[in-house]
Amino acid sequence: MNDVVSLAMRTVQEIFEALGGTGAVAKVIGVKHSAASEMRRRQSIPVKYWPALMERALQERIAIDSDVLVRVHVAAAEEGRAA
Repeated sequence: MNDVVSLAMRTVQEIFEALGGTGAVAKVIGVKHSAASEMRRRQSIPVKYWPALMERALQERIAIDSDVLVRVHVAAAEEGRAA
């Protein structure tokens, strides 16, 4: 099956979960677990890591693209959760 899984992600937390958790995200973006954990806690992933996340999502057939990443970060900022 070649379908992309669309999970209608609304938070950074959901992005982390879809990609396999904090450890998996840390490996994908090439940072220590503690750095990824802090991103998850802050609900904010620096833009420089987005291409790696989108590439992994494409490989895993998960619908995470720049539109999703922008949407979840804007929502977090509007709620005062973004750093």
